[in-house]
Amino acid sequence: MIRIWLAVFGVLFASCVAAQDIEVTTLEPVDPNAVIEEILPEEKVEVPTLSIGQVILRGIDKLNGTADNIVVATDLPRKFGLLDIEVKECRYPQDNPTGEAFAYLVIKEASETIFSGWMVASSPALNALDHQRYDIWVQRCRVSLTEGGDG
Repeated sequence: MIRIWLAVFGVLFASCVAAQDIEVTTLEPVDPNAVIEEILPEEKVEVPTLSIGQVILRGIDKLNGTADNIVVATDLPRKFGLLDIEVKECRYPQDNPTGEAFAYLVIKEASETIFSGWMVASSPALNALDHQRYDIWVQRCRVSLTEGGDG
């Protein structure tokens, strides 16, 4: 029995030693002053946008389990629960009013600013409101007076 275990151990040990035969090749040193030949230029794509004075937001009160559309006009704060929401600007692509909207929002709770920045409709998690009770994100800019929520 011991001979069998020694044989198994010998085979395993030999295979481990054989697996460690690694050939190492040295690399040539890189000149830190070398100029890289092909630097790809940054491609800037400018999309013409329009600015409008109202935004349609979606707000969720996680405590009450309610979700509402909130229409907020530029520089006219609107309450949602305990939050005061102010929109500085809402922009959208000129050729696609229902497309990629982004808005600059200032959200306050008890006079303390808890969010200030741009929110993008298609990527709300990119710059999100981090609040334990409320979720708010941009749906679109309000282009016509007939669309929107309870505003």
